Amino acid sequence: MRKGLLILAVAVLAMLQTAWAYDFSATSPSGHTLYYEIISGTTNVGVVRPGTGSTYDNYVTGDVVIPDTVTYNSVTYTVTELRTILDSSSNSYYGSFESCSGLTSVTIPNSITSFGDWAFGGCSSLTSITIPDSVTYIGVGAFYDCTGLTSVIIPNAVDTIYNYTFYNCTSLTSVTIPNSVTTIGDCMSPVGAFFGCSGLTSITIPNSVTYIGEGTFESCTGLTSITISNGVDAIRSSTFRNCINLTSVTIPNSVTSIGNWAFYGCTGLTSVTIPNSVTSIGYEAFKYCSSLTSVTIPNSVTYIEQEVFSGCISLTSVTIGNSVRLISYKAFYGCNNLQKVISFAVRRPFLDNEVFSDTVAILKVPCGSANSYSSQWSQYFVNIEEICDSITITVSSANDSMGTVLGGGEYEFGASATITAIPNESYSFVSWNDGNTDNPRTITVTEDATYIAIFEEGEEVIRYTITVLSANGSMGTVSGGGEYEVGTEITITAIPNEGYHFVTWNDGNTDNPRTITITEDATYIASFEEGVGIESRDMLSELAFYPNPTSGIITFNRSDIMKVEVLDAMGKMVAVYENAYTIDISKLAKGYYAMRITTPEGVAVRKVIRK
Repeated sequence: MRKGLLILAVAVLAMLQTAWAYDFSATSPSGHTLYYEIISGTTNVGVVRPGTGSTYDNYVTGDVVIPDTVTYNSVTYTVTELRTILDSSSNSYYGSFESCSGLTSVTIPNSITSFGDWAFGGCSSLTSITIPDSVTYIGVGAFYDCTGLTSVIIPNAVDTIYNYTFYNCTSLTSVTIPNSVTTIGDCMSPVGAFFGCSGLTSITIPNSVTYIGEGTFESCTGLTSITISNGVDAIRSSTFRNCINLTSVTIPNSVTSIGNWAFYGCTGLTSVTIPNSVTSIGYEAFKYCSSLTSVTIPNSVTYIEQEVFSGCISLTSVTIGNSVRLISYKAFYGCNNLQKVISFAVRRPFLDNEVFSDTVAILKVPCGSANSYSSQWSQYFVNIEEICDSITITVSSANDSMGTVLGGGEYEFGASATITAIPNESYSFVSWNDGNTDNPRTITVTEDATYIAIFEEGEEVIRYTITVLSANGSMGTVSGGGEYEVGTEITITAIPNEGYHFVTWNDGNTDNPRTITITEDATYIASFEEGVGIESRDMLSELAFYPNPTSGIITFNRSDIMKVEVLDAMGKMVAVYENAYTIDISKLAKGYYAMRITTPEGVAVRKVIRK
């Protein structure tokens, strides 16, 4: 790994020192010599590595205890960080214990708040580590190549798991991700946080997570199942690439796109549900998913990319939504067992070259559209059949004493049918007989089918989805959407871009931020308009800060700041500061941020650039 080049592309370069110097060394409680750097202007110190390569002759081994305080020149310092330093000769960054391959365990005090980049990278003998709740930041590559590490619990104060964090941790079988985490990976590198964690068999991503970066679980060859949180907006490029033992995945309704190679080479994948929220599926997204037997392209997709299902040799049926207009080059090439294709598009989609590599037995199309399809599609299909008769959807309860069902009946081919399971008092819905857990559930009618609702004893937890949107993304962004339990109070926020101001929500409410009590599924759309907003015209117009751009430290021109909430360009909350007129955002990636500043007179929004 060439970190000298890589780290230039990584925006999270917190706590860096551009020399190999250290301020002093001291013997730790475990008898090891540790090296410290004094953090400027404080009585805090960070543990640093004193040298690199052949010049580094102090690789610590065995069981290390890091003290919470250390005394030097009659001054007692608090140990608060594992710091990253720069070897200017090679332009590479090194972590506090990087490449200490003989390190078997480490005791970390509660005084530590930050693990710098590459902190324990290459510590191949480290089998377990307890990260104290005091830690709020775990940097890029903190545990890369820790091939002996078997389990990790990430503390509740951490909000981001960066790229390379657990890169090639081949023995990692268990990782606990808390609800504080909103981001896994970032957009600056295709190598994800859990790349190559071949021992990881399952993982649940909490509902707090809204962003999963490219390649996050690539080559996690032991991964068999995954639960994706309902706030995630996209399955990005190579997210599950070469996860050969992944057998099924349910994509939540919050996802709008599936990136290039997202499930490429997932040879164990037998089924996948693509929700109607998805509008785009990238090229080769499911290429070589050789166990996949059927797939439905939702009505929301208009374009089927090239080679998206190429090499899916077990694929026997394909359903194409009614909005598809183009099926690109070799989309289903090599799917030699494909027997049936159902298309809901009344206007036939255009076929690019070599879409199919073999003749398919049956093509089913809407009533009255066979002639349209035959002009181009007949080269691939033996029979083109119109579906004109009504189709029967049968719904029932597995136990009438536990609950009832609605939605059965006669439907036209291609219609949407909504079926609902209604639990009786003291019971809750579990799933339908095919394993689907959506309730209500919308299905696209293709053939006669039976759905049986399964219930169990116990009260059902009711959750609703809150969707927040910007009426014009060039004018501003929003935050606060997600899935929440009924009765929960949440805050949604409209964040105007420079030169614009917030006007109103789609229901006429003008509060911003706005508090909502969850009672049902709801959508809130923020409208903006050009011009300086009230935030700059009212009594807070004098509120200022400096410097901007900043490398980290921000100082406000008033001391009664009650709260500062920092949001990224996607509207995600990334940091919160209470009662502080000076804040430090050096741990954040480089880029543009919005600060929502609460004072006794009200709330203002200001933009800041982290350089």
